[in-house]
Amino acid sequence: MRSNAPHFVDEVVRQLRRRYGKSIPFGKSRLYQFGEALTCSINYSKRLRGEKYFFGLAQEVVDRRYNYPQTRLGAFVILLCGGADKVLMLPRSLVIEAMRNVPTRKLDVFTEGETYILQTTGHPKINVTEFLNAFPTAKPPEQSSDEVDAPPSPDRAHLKIQGGLIELGRAEGCSVWVPPNDRNLSYKGQSFASTTLERLPNFGFDENTRRIVQNIDVLWLIRNVIHRAFEVESTTSIYSGLLRLNDLVLAQPNNQIALFIVAPTGRREKVFNQLIRPSFNALARQCEFLSFEKVDNAVSRIESLTGGKGVRVSGLLQGERFEFDDHYVYPTGV
Repeated sequence: MRSNAPHFVDEVVRQLRRRYGKSIPFGKSRLYQFGEALTCSINYSKRLRGEKYFFGLAQEVVDRRYNYPQTRLGAFVILLCGGADKVLMLPRSLVIEAMRNVPTRKLDVFTEGETYILQTTGHPKINVTEFLNAFPTAKPPEQSSDEVDAPPSPDRAHLKIQGGLIELGRAEGCSVWVPPNDRNLSYKGQSFASTTLERLPNFGFDENTRRIVQNIDVLWLIRNVIHRAFEVESTTSIYSGLLRLNDLVLAQPNNQIALFIVAPTGRREKVFNQLIRPSFNALARQCEFLSFEKVDNAVSRIESLTGGKGVRVSGLLQGERFEFDDHYVYPTGV
């Protein structure tokens, strides 16, 4: 810990240690692993004039090539806004996208009423209020075979839907891709590595676009051409998933790829309110909303057919296209 860090940084580290376990520093930029639960960078700002905060992030924080140790809850960028009582627990993936093409690695946080806004150069504002003091809940230990049908936690929900989309893609005769960091996952005893592509085909993307596209949650491919792309958003930021799909559209503007944001029905309005941003104009009329319930129903249907082994089906997943009013008024905080 740097000696000139304010006292509330130490206080937050103690809070995280109590919640998640022993703190293990790594890297050179106030990076920590807490037990086996999570990794994070801890960044602080004193309050500036008004309710404003300014952060300069280290290269290790925003460079997606810098891999953090694997943990149950994943990697976070923690922004301390003037004290230990205002802690923004941001998924690192969200921050990496928000800092794309921002060479200064600087970001601002400010408030509009009760809403916390993150802003970086060249990117739209992001409403990050949902991450304020939102300390993630540690995942439970591995379940026994008798417990696999218990109601999933939010993190298990993401895993379940991702596994379902893999199963459905293979049933439709597609080869399936998931991000490299997800290939070590499994659901109900079925490893993702055994049912997905080991390497992503060369689509002619530039290197930056390729790195973004390879992190889309699920891709269905037919003869090495992307057929469908899915971003699964159970509890994470919808904005970062839309950014990845948007980059895919911009990289292949005349593509015939079906694009889906997959989320619980209760998040449908949040998806809509993000999709109407002007920066997603090219994406909005191509992207569809697909509920978790529809994915679950489709998986149940194929599993009911001869046990689901070797079944070939098509057309089980039908998303919803949003209708956009040219004079739509943005809700507060979007």
